[in-house]
Amino acid sequence: MARPVEYDLNDVLDKAMNIFWEKGYEAVSMAQLVEYTGMNRRTMYSLFKDKDGLYKDALENYYVKMSSHQLGVLKDNEGKKGIVMFFEPFSFSKDFKGCLYANTIVSKQFVNIESFEMVKKFYHEVRQQLEKNLEQASKLGEFKGNAYAMSLTLMTILQGLSIYGKLNTSKEDSDAIIKNILEMIR
Repeated sequence: MARPVEYDLNDVLDKAMNIFWEKGYEAVSMAQLVEYTGMNRRTMYSLFKDKDGLYKDALENYYVKMSSHQLGVLKDNEGKKGIVMFFEPFSFSKDFKGCLYANTIVSKQFVNIESFEMVKKFYHEVRQQLEKNLEQASKLGEFKGNAYAMSLTLMTILQGLSIYGKLNTSKEDSDAIIKNILEMIR
């Protein structure tokens, strides 16, 4: 009798996260997921039920490995400092993949509602934290505007960076954009 194949679930989720991130939800087939992750089809369906289930788990993996850290930067650093540190990693390059969450929003019509709601909840939390940091910046004399309106503006810019960086690979351009964003906060 053949010994059952064991899989490293973290490795499988990392690989699934990366292929979804690189190609987008709608462009990835189950056959590609099976090949890319090294899992057999039966195990894939047993663990994740379907492509939607694997995508949702890949989004949760993305949160743990990427997004929660960025949100933590805002939470752990008061005022404008947190916002500066939050935007620093957005540096365009030829390998820039944007944000898996931003890709999910762009693909709203293809992803299941649970996955979309997970992303929506995260962005809502980021927007609220940006507003909180702006209110702190106001108390510190670093910002004199409407914290709510600026948090909405920053969220819009954040989405744009995630998409525009796939087109524009110039680090100098991303640096100029981020510098301009931070200059808006005064």
